[in-house]
Amino acid sequence: MKIMLVTDAWKPQVNGVVYTLHNVVTNIQDHEVFVLHPKIEGSETLFNLYYNIPILKNPFEIVRRYFEQQKPDRVHIATEGSLGVAARYYCRKNGIKFNTSYHTQLADYGWVLYKVPKFITSAFIRWFHSASGRVLVTTKSIERQLNFKNSVVWGRGVDTSIFNAEKRTENRRGNTIIFVGRVSKDKNLDDFCSIRWYEKILVGDGPYLNTLKQRYPDVEFAGFIDHKKLPEWYNKADVFVFPSKFDTYGLVMLEAMACGLPVAAYDVPSPCDVVQNGVTGWLGDDLSKNIERVFADYTNLSNNAQKFANSKSWKSISDEFVSHLIN
Repeated sequence: MKIMLVTDAWKPQVNGVVYTLHNVVTNIQDHEVFVLHPKIEGSETLFNLYYNIPILKNPFEIVRRYFEQQKPDRVHIATEGSLGVAARYYCRKNGIKFNTSYHTQLADYGWVLYKVPKFITSAFIRWFHSASGRVLVTTKSIERQLNFKNSVVWGRGVDTSIFNAEKRTENRRGNTIIFVGRVSKDKNLDDFCSIRWYEKILVGDGPYLNTLKQRYPDVEFAGFIDHKKLPEWYNKADVFVFPSKFDTYGLVMLEAMACGLPVAAYDVPSPCDVVQNGVTGWLGDDLSKNIERVFADYTNLSNNAQKFANSKSWKSISDEFVSHLIN
């Protein structure tokens, strides 16, 4: 079976969507996968939207050309950008069934970053996914929030050959909290950086980095770290703090747990689906209190977090992805 994956998010971009899709494609067996992405031969970028997502000059021509060339048996449209819209149009025009996935809280991001009213972005999202045979969403909370009639929960995985606690004891500092991810305003990182009484490590790069450096000189800013070297940083810390309120999953929470770090986060969609409150971490309205609760039962929560993450493999997530494709 030939599968076409249409995505506006692909390498060299660095984000959770790219990481997820790359792992899925890598782990699909017995099927051919063709990725239609913004850097494919013949494409021209008109401008970049948020976080370097390209808006193409010629997306409809690109989509037509590669659909006619590849003749896929199954189609999955992963993003709502210019390629995604063009692929949706082509499939609808030619009677080709497809499914989609929802990776990003676009309405929240649009409001925080550009002050686009949420009702406008939400209407676009509902229109985009309304033609999908099946919409893959990350968690039960997101499924309830979107309330699509044809949705199914499709989780995420972690590579435990990379993310594990093998060197944790020798590197652990004992009083350190960490955040890993894109450094942008929508991640609510001021809440992390302003926490007192703990050593703080922030790993990642992005448009908000210089602002945070100026505001919080007591934070250790590691900058961009190659993905395979991230366990070295996780293993220096004790608790992973996830201050974002707008994520659809938060893969970094799963990676941190695989390294034995319990999670402290707000009780909002994404963390409430990934973190078992009082078992693999603590959720609530006060991040500092959540961290205190983690340290109060640290060994138990750390062991539970690692066991939970070890049950999530990318192979099973990829098999699930293929099973949801429609014809």
